[in-house]
Amino acid sequence: MYAVIEQIILPGTFPVHAVCDALRVSRAGYYAWRSEAESARAARDRKLLPLVRDVFWRHKRRYGARRIAVELVARGEPCGVDRVAKLLKMQGLAAIQPKSFVPKTTNSRHTLGYSPNLLLHAPPPTHINQVWVADISVPQQAA
Repeated sequence: MYAVIEQIILPGTFPVHAVCDALRVSRAGYYAWRSEAESARAARDRKLLPLVRDVFWRHKRRYGARRIAVELVARGEPCGVDRVAKLLKMQGLAAIQPKSFVPKTTNSRHTLGYSPNLLLHAPPPTHINQVWVADISVPQQAA
């Protein structure tokens, strides 16, 4: 809004107070905007931007805001997770999200038939390592 006021009053056609009154903006706010120096937060963000980018790329895009914040604190640059997230978003950086683990087991719903149970009619084992068995099924969780 203040930039619009700046453009309107530049040619010198309208006084500042008239434009501010018409747009319902305080003159004090406009003058504060014109003389505004960089805030402490903006200066800190400017200092943190390259640090956040460095940690992000050094860990090959695997670190998100939480891990980067922890590493910055360990380096002696205290910074919160929300601020790191904001700085990452400002730079268009997003961590790679790994896919969820899905165990690859036998598809039991196929129409190809099943392997027979070879131990069903076999005599009981008489010594060690005569018979080995395994179960790769995923346990069902109780509902």
